[in-house]
Amino acid sequence: MAEMAVLFLSGSGPRSPEPYLPFASAERQAVVRRLKAPADRSRSLWAELFARWRLAELAGVRPGDVALAHDGKGAPVCRGADFALSLSHSGPYIAVAVGRQAAGVDVERRRKASDAVAQRWFRPEEAALLRALPEDARARAFFRLWTIKEAALKYSREGLSGGLETVDCLALCEAARDGAADALAATSFALPEGAVASVVAERRALPEKARFFTLRTGEGGIYGDAGFIEGTPLPPLTEDLR
Repeated sequence: MAEMAVLFLSGSGPRSPEPYLPFASAERQAVVRRLKAPADRSRSLWAELFARWRLAELAGVRPGDVALAHDGKGAPVCRGADFALSLSHSGPYIAVAVGRQAAGVDVERRRKASDAVAQRWFRPEEAALLRALPEDARARAFFRLWTIKEAALKYSREGLSGGLETVDCLALCEAARDGAADALAATSFALPEGAVASVVAERRALPEKARFFTLRTGEGGIYGDAGFIEGTPLPPLTEDLR
């Protein structure tokens, strides 16, 4: 079973990435230094450090013993731990799926759903489903569908070039309820402030909860004085998209 872990970069966490850059890879340090916006720099840094920490915890090694790299399509791969990894970030959220079996993860912060995007990239039955929903429910359903699509394309390692419209979200959700153990399936989680995250994997590997962490400074930090505080786990969404 894959572990789903979400880091929420709240305003009470470390504001500057500078003290923590030495804990990141040289490649990540270079990326962070090129970014201008403080939020982008922090998100880029902690995406790597959070993923390395979760990999290290599961593998029983130190975070410094785990190295992250990218394949030819930009997908993250890990060295130093025999685990599959998928990583996503949006706004203040960083989502990581880690396990012995492949999984794809995507997270999206809440914003206005786009009817034009749904018409262009969603399957006809998915776009029709959105049109039938009341406005207050449409945004979460939109981003639930969107995150499932991106997570599925990360699972297949095709990326967006594989085509969002090729992913049948409704079939993946149905497989999570009553599919075979090895059927490809999807599960989603509601995050604070209206964000949504989804995982796509074989049904038997889908996580039963999302572990939820915030970033804090203090004694006994994992990276210098910075560490991760675990909160209440988040259950999967259970409402039927149909």
